[in-house]
Amino acid sequence: MQLTARKAQPWVSMLLIGLLLVHPFVSARVGAFLFVLASLGALSLSITHRDRKLRLYFYVASTLLIWSVFWNVHEGTHRIFVYLLCTSTYFLFLIIVISDLLRTKEISKNEIFALINCYLIAATVFSFVYELSYIMDPASLSFQTGSTDNHSVFLYFSFTTITTLGYGDIVPVSPFLRHIAILEAIFGQFYIAIVVAFILSRYIQHRNASPPA
Repeated sequence: MQLTARKAQPWVSMLLIGLLLVHPFVSARVGAFLFVLASLGALSLSITHRDRKLRLYFYVASTLLIWSVFWNVHEGTHRIFVYLLCTSTYFLFLIIVISDLLRTKEISKNEIFALINCYLIAATVFSFVYELSYIMDPASLSFQTGSTDNHSVFLYFSFTTITTLGYGDIVPVSPFLRHIAILEAIFGQFYIAIVVAFILSRYIQHRNASPPA
């Protein structure tokens, strides 16, 4: 499987960044719908037509998404279902892209965008874990100010954790979420120090080795 031939990652970057900008201004249900739509769009742009198993997953997940729009259930139950679907799709995207990055011999701008996308998606996946834990146990997180009705709050906490910024206005209380926050912070540091450094070094080597035009 080669994502580089598709040159899809810049479009995925635009999709993800657009979602992050729009998400705070929509309702929780619409935001959940947009996240699934973005995850399916990212996966669809990244996989090739030859990948039958991934295409099958894409069609099943799309059907579930359409069905969930008309699913008249409790808001919390709907969010749990949608976020689990998002988590599985984004996690699959991460596996596909990172494995492709580590296998590819020629690094182009497409792979650089792929690095950015993996970082954004990893933080998004962690945000789903935080909100799902909060839905099941509201005492698992402590909030100083603000409403928790919108997923953007958990996105904010996830991105401040993965970047080890940590303003301190949202604090994990339960032992489970504390360990998840530790894992996210470790992932964020190792991703930049190892994966990004490795890919960028190969990109520089590829550019230096290329004959002048």
